[in-house]
Amino acid sequence: MARGFIKKFLLPKEEKFFPLFEKMADLLTESAQILLKIVESPEPGLKLDCFRQIKDYEKQADDLAHAVFDSLDSTFITPFDREDIHQFTSKMDDVLDYINATSRQIKLYKPKNLLPQFKEMVSIIIRGCEQLKIATHELRNLKKPRKISDACVKINELENVADDIYHLLLAELFASEKNAIELIKDKEILESLEMASDSIEDVSDILKTIIIKSA
Repeated sequence: MARGFIKKFLLPKEEKFFPLFEKMADLLTESAQILLKIVESPEPGLKLDCFRQIKDYEKQADDLAHAVFDSLDSTFITPFDREDIHQFTSKMDDVLDYINATSRQIKLYKPKNLLPQFKEMVSIIIRGCEQLKIATHELRNLKKPRKISDACVKINELENVADDIYHLLLAELFASEKNAIELIKDKEILESLEMASDSIEDVSDILKTIIIKSA
């Protein structure tokens, strides 16, 4: 009986976390790709399907996050620091929350035009999510963190580009948009895109902390 107790509570059980992390990262990339369809497509019917799909992915991500948090409560040994697992999961969930927020704003606000810079921002978000996906799938190999580090560097570069687009477009909107309602719509959509990009970098920062602690 004592041997069974030791086996239950002391043997490593970290394997359960990695599939959850990886599925969340997959959902981020897929959701960002669907958001690009929304900002590119003129077809209302296609957009409605995309709105629903992103909302479904957002719910799936919430369920995965809860599964990670439940596993933290029931697992004696974790693959890395518990607080970092919690932050990593929460920030990945934030990325999808902001992607969903952007989708919802486009659906509800119905802006007259989806600005070309929105497409640029979403394309950067996709590339950032792809780098997160690469890094997340490498968490099983923390003793060889080169690919994770490279992904984090690329994410930082992408965030700098997104930040430039955000500020330039914001200035342009205030200088040229005469319709106050359309200005508010565009500004809120742009801010959600910027927050999605920022959240990707937040995940990257946590990954860098995990690497340092595991060295």
